[in-house]
Amino acid sequence: MSEAELRAAVAGHRWLQSLRLRPDLVTPGLKPEAQLQAEEAALLDTLNLKGAHVLEVGAGNGAFSFAALRRGAARVLATDHLAWTLPGSDALSATQWAAHALGASLEMSPLDPRELTPRFGNFHVVMATACFEQLFNPIQALRGMRAVTERVLLIETLQDGLADTRPLMMGHGQTLPIGGPEGAWVFGWAPNRPLMTHLLTDLGFNRVLYRDHPTLGTARGLYAAFLPEAPDGLLEGFHTPWINLTHPQAA
Repeated sequence: MSEAELRAAVAGHRWLQSLRLRPDLVTPGLKPEAQLQAEEAALLDTLNLKGAHVLEVGAGNGAFSFAALRRGAARVLATDHLAWTLPGSDALSATQWAAHALGASLEMSPLDPRELTPRFGNFHVVMATACFEQLFNPIQALRGMRAVTERVLLIETLQDGLADTRPLMMGHGQTLPIGGPEGAWVFGWAPNRPLMTHLLTDLGFNRVLYRDHPTLGTARGLYAAFLPEAPDGLLEGFHTPWINLTHPQAA
């Protein structure tokens, strides 16, 4: 790919994420590069991904999938449903261009996480960003992700109802730059910590860790949910500001 072809491809797509494809070329994405880097460090610095099989749900333009490959993952499958299947959206094409530009051996597949079953296979690490706020039924998506998680599930999500001790989630709408020229109106949900703790433990995760978003604070939250069979060593990287929601004495 020539430099001119690459720059034309970048200019010809609408980007959800700001990806650095060259030292002097960053895609003009909805999510800034600095925020992506902060989220990557918060989620992935805690884990050793060398040799791991990783599934990303709601990949957008694949920022965290590319990060997993850079960190030594043996296999990374990037998936998205809304952004990659909505009529008029070019997010999948943009991601394919990015993978080509980066020379990344990234697997890509349009996939609705609500349709995941154990027959799909198992992944050491499953990660999902913004899935609650972009799905009408995120609980079914959580069940699907649990079905293919072998060790740990990482979630980044919008939050609301934080002052309430009851498990709840609040309706949330936003316009995303996908689909037609005016974008697409997307309705989803914003959970609070009690709800996330309840849902994840109900699905069989015996440890649920939490931290505020590294740049946006409590407006968004990061969760790491571990299955009982996950090696104890996986927890070693989860220091402060991570807190243990299921075993407070171990926080």
